[in-house]
Amino acid sequence: MKAKQIDRRDFLARSSMGLIGAGIGFSNPISTNGKYLIDTNTEEPKIKEYRVLGRTGFKVSDIGCGSIGTSNENVIKAIISGGVNLIDTAESYANGNNERMVGRAIKGFQRKSIFINTKISVPKEETEEGLVLRVKKCLERLDTDYIDGLMIWNASSVSEVKNKVFQKAFQQLKKEGLVKYSGISCHGSNWDEAPGETMEKVVGTATTDGRFDIVMFVHNYVQKEMGEIILKECAKKNIGTLLMKTDPFGGNYLSIVEMVKNYNNEKKPIPEDYQKIYDRIIERQTKAESFLRKDQIFNSNAKREAAISFALSNPLVHSALITFKNFDDVTNYINLSGIRLTEKTLTMINLLKNYFGDMYCRHACNVCEDKCPYNVPVNRIMRYNHYFMAQSREKYAIKKYHDLHGSNAEICMDCEGYCEASCPYSVKIQGLLTIAHHNLSLNIS
Repeated sequence: MKAKQIDRRDFLARSSMGLIGAGIGFSNPISTNGKYLIDTNTEEPKIKEYRVLGRTGFKVSDIGCGSIGTSNENVIKAIISGGVNLIDTAESYANGNNERMVGRAIKGFQRKSIFINTKISVPKEETEEGLVLRVKKCLERLDTDYIDGLMIWNASSVSEVKNKVFQKAFQQLKKEGLVKYSGISCHGSNWDEAPGETMEKVVGTATTDGRFDIVMFVHNYVQKEMGEIILKECAKKNIGTLLMKTDPFGGNYLSIVEMVKNYNNEKKPIPEDYQKIYDRIIERQTKAESFLRKDQIFNSNAKREAAISFALSNPLVHSALITFKNFDDVTNYINLSGIRLTEKTLTMINLLKNYFGDMYCRHACNVCEDKCPYNVPVNRIMRYNHYFMAQSREKYAIKKYHDLHGSNAEICMDCEGYCEASCPYSVKIQGLLTIAHHNLSLNIS
């Protein structure tokens, strides 16, 4: 049977879903003639490169397992079998069930060959005794004798980095042989009522403190300035560096394209903000159409390759953390181990930056927030929407949004757009915030 002809606008919509959406049902994309656009007959994936994680001396895989996006422990076993030996989790993920799953998954593997990193929040009222007990609970859930890396989860201010309770608790736990190395993770500020410090300042405080061995922060080819400064400072102090949010366009807009198509199919009116963002995506895709047709980039593979090659081309990066959601992700990401930038991936990076840079609210940026008269924590909300759309962590994202103090993005619907006016990257943030509110206000029981 002759393949059904697709019109130009449908081509652009398909391209949008591939370029802008990473790994949400499009792992092995099929062309209009029913053939795969990439070679799916690949060998078992294996990590090709290991890097020394700063002064820990531990050789970690250049591709690490970040916030785990699966409840299937066999996916984690497949990751480890593929050579990934850095597994990151947190006390708060899935109410501790994430740590339990990691504990089950590592059974049968040599414990000393795997670097387990977990993160724990440290509220102002926490005591040293309370924190020690909580870390010991982490050990119980992980079902292990020790934790390699213990981090302050989502440190959002200089004062959190300097928390004396954490340092005292860590020293006690280290003396008992229960933890080895300390660190912080940082997404930028978490302010609810007043603007906070930048990611550069927060992580910079940790690098100069002298007591932290590892840092985890946002770095990608669009959001790179702060990360490059942090990487250089870490190299001077021999501090381990773990990257998160390495793909700036990881799934954030796939849902918009799908939502608009669903509205059209159901003959329902399309919300104005959805239509604006959709039209902008199609407009940018039109400009990039010749490139897309030439290289048949209907899928996320070239975009994924560009993001990982950018991260791993920097020798100051020790591991790029990936949210593995399924077995396809195991193959797709582990096969990128050892990759470096090429002329092709540089072309893809420049294309995405030029055509879609104003669609990406930079993680850990926070520049616009002090201009908002309603104190909306813009970057925090967009991060939660990233969890929702890119990482398939819907329940977690909705709960975090529900627990926000102060204003949420509902007020942004009728706002004059102070954030957009002050954004140095001209991000269409008001429309994106409205979509975030739509997603994060859903009732998922």
